[in-house]
Amino acid sequence: MSLGVLAGLMVCGLVLLLVSGSARMHAWYVLACGFALAGFALLDRLSPDGPRAHWAALLLMLWAGCRLEFSRQLLRLPKFTPRLDRVALGFLAALALAALYCAIEARLPWLLRVLQALVAASTVTLVAGAIAVRRRAPWPALLFCVGAALLLAGVSAAHLPAWGVAPWTPDHASLAQAAVIAELALLAVAAAMRIREERAVEAHAQSLLAAPGIDALTGAASEAGFELRGEEWLREDRSFSLMLIGLNDFDAVYERHGQTGGDAVLAAIAHRLREQLRADDMVARLGADSFAILLVGVPPRQKLAEMAIRIETAGARPVAYEGRLLAGGELSMGIASHPGDGDTLGSLLEAAERALAHCKRQRMGPAYAFASELGRTA
Repeated sequence: MSLGVLAGLMVCGLVLLLVSGSARMHAWYVLACGFALAGFALLDRLSPDGPRAHWAALLLMLWAGCRLEFSRQLLRLPKFTPRLDRVALGFLAALALAALYCAIEARLPWLLRVLQALVAASTVTLVAGAIAVRRRAPWPALLFCVGAALLLAGVSAAHLPAWGVAPWTPDHASLAQAAVIAELALLAVAAAMRIREERAVEAHAQSLLAAPGIDALTGAASEAGFELRGEEWLREDRSFSLMLIGLNDFDAVYERHGQTGGDAVLAAIAHRLREQLRADDMVARLGADSFAILLVGVPPRQKLAEMAIRIETAGARPVAYEGRLLAGGELSMGIASHPGDGDTLGSLLEAAERALAHCKRQRMGPAYAFASELGRTA
């Protein structure tokens, strides 16, 4: 029955391979199921002292290697935790060497002892990686950890001949076999959840690209969306505040971290700006390195100053990207209010730009300036 379940999991892996865009990842899963099926089928039928016993260990070594490679890609360790991924690659190399040695070593108990040690150590490394990426892939990480716990429990409790002097019987590997099957089943669910998450992300990205007035990179309003909201509030004669935000020397971020790293910092800053706002407020991206915030009403100056300080602090926090921390943005802010600093969107932007330029010229002092305190000629 257990071998039939493994065959069913192979079919499940083939289905995932066909319906997903990660064909390489799911191919490793199919191979892991196939090697586990062949290894346990051979292990159940051989004597530990038989001339072909070491071939069962070889097949299980190949299962462990394919499982490890599949798990690396499932958790995206190369992208998010490169240091742990290098450790995982070290275990992959060790499994490859052990598999080569299985071709000449005939002592099955010793080979199974090596296999158990490598599987346990590599699984602990993968669990650490799953914990590290849990926020980016919560369900795949959680399911992997549950499967890993079952595998470690089964391998540790299995009465394989490598750990005892009892004579070999076909049920020696039953606990380990059950644990392997349980983990492979959970890995199949985790892979399906990852496909679901990836498609949800793609659908969200497509909706952003299709939505008018939305900046696809950051999810903030675009310049067109900003103008629409601002003109609407002016027509309704609302009182509101405009906070123009500039990222100081942001070209250096792109030079230091590359295009993708700089984009990640921009997206993180936009997200942190939205966290500071109320439901009716708006954050928009106006240029390559500038944002604007429209705030309903005209809060007291002290409240606006406190918000500016929070924004400055949030923007300066490092940004986690591919397992490392990138320097955040150093922000400067110019603040204008309607109707006091202008009665059109253009005049309000000019007032906020003057305040922003004044703020950037200052070597000392706060990271924000109020247009009303500078006058028309500042």
